[in-house]
Amino acid sequence: MLETVLNSLIWATAATLISQGLGVAIMWWLGLKPNKLAHEIEDVQNAAVGGAFFIISLIAATFIGVMSAAPAPADSLLESWLWIIGGVALATLYTLIGFAIAYRLMGRIEGESMYSYIRREIIDEQNAALAFFLGGLATASFISVAAQVI
Repeated sequence: MLETVLNSLIWATAATLISQGLGVAIMWWLGLKPNKLAHEIEDVQNAAVGGAFFIISLIAATFIGVMSAAPAPADSLLESWLWIIGGVALATLYTLIGFAIAYRLMGRIEGESMYSYIRREIIDEQNAALAFFLGGLATASFISVAAQVI
């Protein structure tokens, strides 16, 4: 009983810290420094940044929760982490394929890279619709991969 409670506490803490850290890291990668994140959310009220951060946190926490709780493949902490890393790689590949297809179909500027397009739309133009659309593509990929483990 105590082991189950302790295990739940450790994984819940890990999922929370990793998902929030990943949200900050991806926003930073898109050009929004961590010290500017609160400004974009509170002062600018950039719904796209808030939506993207929420989606990233949701995906990461759900993915880690499912992968760490999956009883079949993971018999140890090391195996849990290996399943998580492998699952992240596969789901990231599917997400990038989805993003690439969306990038080809959406209104990008001539010569604009996929990264530049996403950064411009989410950070500069505050396109919440695109943030949620891309988030839906990523959510489907990550949840589908995690569900296959169960």
